[in-house]
Amino acid sequence: MTIAVTHESAVVESAHIGERVVIGPYCVVGPDVTLEDDVRLHSHVVISGDVTAGAGVEVYPGAVLGKAPALSAPLSRVPAEGGAVRLGPDCSVGAYAVIYEGVTVGRDSLVGDHAGIREGCTIGSRCIVGRYVSVHPDCDVGDGSRIYDHAHVASGTRMGVDCFISIHVSMASDNALGALPFAPDRVRGPAIGDRVSVGSGATIIPGICLGDDSTVAAGAVVTRDVEAKSFVRGVPARACDRDSE
Repeated sequence: MTIAVTHESAVVESAHIGERVVIGPYCVVGPDVTLEDDVRLHSHVVISGDVTAGAGVEVYPGAVLGKAPALSAPLSRVPAEGGAVRLGPDCSVGAYAVIYEGVTVGRDSLVGDHAGIREGCTIGSRCIVGRYVSVHPDCDVGDGSRIYDHAHVASGTRMGVDCFISIHVSMASDNALGALPFAPDRVRGPAIGDRVSVGSGATIIPGICLGDDSTVAAGAVVTRDVEAKSFVRGVPARACDRDSE
């Protein structure tokens, strides 16, 4: 058996440490954390709660795993407390990324620097959650989907497999714009089918459905459902031929 390497400044309260694990300077690893074989934690990583990092996971400096949501008075939505975090084998978590309680990330996925994945989300295998991406609570992202830098995925969004979400895409979940109290049956993001592509800077309003194999052009504002295999563009977005002027 190969002994794990732990820097003398790290605080490790867990006994569930696999072989060839490397824990860098000033890391904090709580008592309920499991680090499987070949996990590498760079400096200043904080892991708390029921968190399992699968074999070969690498976590870059300053990342936080298992963060509990704030119970702040201004919040209309009362966040769920607790829930296990599971990172599949060979995932990579970028510098200063934050993964909240109750999140599952499938194997071979990449969470970029400064990304945030809120409580109750499921990210599939071979996914990319790019730098500064914000994924709000209770979202599902299918296998092989890619969400690129500075995109926002609204609460309750459902995304199929092999989707492409370009930079600066915004999804919304509340047509009342915060004027009404949170209600899970009213506040919901879009439903995105399989193999959907959304161009940079597009906006998708609450509850919209994007059909399988559809494409949303850059800068479009999607205010109505998009049929499968269709191409939409404009403000508001309308279906058209890809080659039309």
